[in-house]
Amino acid sequence: MKQIFNYFYIIRPLNVLLSGLTIFLASYILNETNYYIIFIMSSVVMLLCACANIINDLFDINTDRINNPNRPIIASNNANFNYHLKFILTLFLLCVIVLSNIYFDFYTNIFLLFIFLLIIIYTPILKRIPLIGNIVISLIISSVFIFPIIVLKYHFDNLLYPILLTFLLTLIREIIKDMADINGDLQCSINTFPVLFGIHYSKYLVSLLTILLIGLSIYPYYIYIYNFKYLMVLVLYVQIPLVGCIFYLWKYPSFQSCVTLT
Repeated sequence: MKQIFNYFYIIRPLNVLLSGLTIFLASYILNETNYYIIFIMSSVVMLLCACANIINDLFDINTDRINNPNRPIIASNNANFNYHLKFILTLFLLCVIVLSNIYFDFYTNIFLLFIFLLIIIYTPILKRIPLIGNIVISLIISSVFIFPIIVLKYHFDNLLYPILLTFLLTLIREIIKDMADINGDLQCSINTFPVLFGIHYSKYLVSLLTILLIGLSIYPYYIYIYNFKYLMVLVLYVQIPLVGCIFYLWKYPSFQSCVTLT
């Protein structure tokens, strides 16, 4: 039972579920009512999200030994555990390939292949380049809103602001995660922005991005793209928690504070 729990822990079922629900949210914004294709899109995104989480843990073994020694892939120290994990990864990828070839056109498959290649090269290559890695992972996460646009043939204007807001919110979170992982990244020679410029300048960058996010997120309300309900949800569930995190970070400027926030 514990072994099964460890596999679920690595897959991160809550994150996987949220990625699938995002497809339903995007489809709702687009007024799409073909629930069958929405379900297929959601399934593919959840499978890809699970694959990304597994790949991330497999590549991050060295840094996790320092930053997260309690993660199952480290704590188990079991060759069979890694073998089974790779088997699950292969099974998920095969499901994605089958579903994509049955239900999606050539351009959608190229898009999915591009996103998967970014997932593959993120940890071993792109993560080591300051900010580039953060930008790429933010692009991968925000592509969940781009995916239904490509599948359903809608114009990008329909989901432009959700894409931008998701991108910025993820970028802020990824920089804070890098601040939390600064010790492990430093020892493994991974030159993230916090490693090169320190916690102090990283705080300034995160604060500037937060100001940009707040301004950009309010703008659609003022130009009557979204209604008052959107503004209330935005303020209560995004802006207030985010501003609270930034104030906490400025009051307690250390990597331990970043660990708490992540």
